[in-house]
Amino acid sequence: MCQCCASCTKKAETELPKDELWQLYRTAYKQYQSEVINDEKDYSRYVNDFIYYHLPCTSIREADIRLHVMHVFSLKELLEERYDLVDAFFSKDSFEEKDFLLMDYLFNKGKSLDEPEPVYLAHFSDNQIHIITDFVSSTSLFKSEVTENDIKDLFECKLSVPLQARVNRHVAIFFGKLRDHGLLPYSWQMIMESHKLVSSSVSNKPLRASQLRCGLSQARVANLRKMPNSNILDDGIGFYDSCDIFIQKLKEYL
Repeated sequence: MCQCCASCTKKAETELPKDELWQLYRTAYKQYQSEVINDEKDYSRYVNDFIYYHLPCTSIREADIRLHVMHVFSLKELLEERYDLVDAFFSKDSFEEKDFLLMDYLFNKGKSLDEPEPVYLAHFSDNQIHIITDFVSSTSLFKSEVTENDIKDLFECKLSVPLQARVNRHVAIFFGKLRDHGLLPYSWQMIMESHKLVSSSVSNKPLRASQLRCGLSQARVANLRKMPNSNILDDGIGFYDSCDIFIQKLKEYL
């Protein structure tokens, strides 16, 4: 091979494919079909193996490396947070580019295949609103005092002025926990953004869905790092655990 051809081949190998995200989706589909559908691996093992294998990047360009890492961690969030989409699309007999485009759209918008666009976060009973208000007040989730009417309007998306968070991450944890227990729709982050329900603790500007996702991801990472029997309260871990106790009490009134 001539020096020129060798140089071109090397360049092609180190360049990031323009359709890399589509390729990653397709590879994740094939691996899901082979390992999960055929019962060769536990689902969580499949997710971890896929991420660890694809995380290294052969490109030497910083912009390519950043984009590749973003793509891989986007798949990580999809596989871990949106099993409804994974099951719907990756269980199909084939996975075409049109499937990828729809799946990626639903993931980025926080929507599901059969879920109509809700105009509220949740409908809670008076007893549940009372419990939520007590918890929100006792943990100082918001900078100002809130009433039961405020909390009801928050979940009904009827607030005229956003409630300002005391700690943005705590707000993300609180609503994320409600979602984990099926008490909020998949698109809760987008609903909060579009209806301007909560504002930032620093700027007092309405929190965006991306900020809520980021805060929740950081809190989950911190929680995973917590050692058994540890009393560490940093990074919202103490609040993270408090939310679990609160949710269990709330669910008693379902």
